[in-house]
Amino acid sequence: MRARLAGRAKLKRQWFRGRVRMAGLAIAFPMSASPIMADSAVKKQPDWVMELGAFGLFSPKFFGAKDSKFSALPHVSIKYKDIAFASIDRGIGVNVLSANGFTAGAFVSFRPGRKVKESRRYLAGLGDVDPALTAGAFVKYDYGRYFSTQLALSKGIASIGDDKNKVNTLGFLEKAKGNLGTRIDWSADVRLPLLDNRLHLSVGPRVSFFDKEYAESTYGITVNQAVASGYRSHKAKAGIAEAGVGGSARYRITDTISATAFGSYTRIVGDAAKSPLVTGPGGSKDQFKAGVGLAYQFGL
Repeated sequence: MRARLAGRAKLKRQWFRGRVRMAGLAIAFPMSASPIMADSAVKKQPDWVMELGAFGLFSPKFFGAKDSKFSALPHVSIKYKDIAFASIDRGIGVNVLSANGFTAGAFVSFRPGRKVKESRRYLAGLGDVDPALTAGAFVKYDYGRYFSTQLALSKGIASIGDDKNKVNTLGFLEKAKGNLGTRIDWSADVRLPLLDNRLHLSVGPRVSFFDKEYAESTYGITVNQAVASGYRSHKAKAGIAEAGVGGSARYRITDTISATAFGSYTRIVGDAAKSPLVTGPGGSKDQFKAGVGLAYQFGL
């Protein structure tokens, strides 16, 4: 009995010494100084993330054109946490819902118009289409870092331009209000990080649906425009108008500087493909875009 009690006392003394040693280790290596915690602190993203840069873009001279033009454009992107964003291409928006890989939000953006001066040979008599301010909503799903898909709806809410002398008596130099129609864009991307996460590749399909108003403004030709331009008149209908594929490659040169190359192929389909702008001598159902850019990123 005494031997058993002595054994229990010995075990208690050993347990107490072990606890003392563990406490000493905890004092010597506090949690806040552990390598894992320190690394997490270093990688913490700032509330504000900004990108400034520029890129060159080859794109069709107008919707449905066979000829391309080159544009040198600025790149500005601002993000506040996972709450708000602003950029030249995406507009200004907020994420109102974010859970389980799903993100939903709203935005306002700029919709470019069409200028006769971009291709006087094929647009003479059609007049300009003013740019427009749009509002829209989107829902996006991300499956980790490797896949994402998005559905976005946008509607023109205001024409940006001069409202005087939109149409003259014979339709010469006819000028249309900004495209105030509705379009729905769906996209999906498979993403692949490479080279120790310095290179990011993405590629996937794109499909666009236009309502009648959007299709008319983009691919339609009024009777007045037909008289002035020599094209036959065309009333464009609602439906899927464009389908294709797009992709990009982004390489992080340093922690703050990145280079990006991107491109897309779009096939004009449905009723839009029947427009004289597409079937005529200056048009093509096959539309290509390609560009490269350089951006500097910093946090606030």
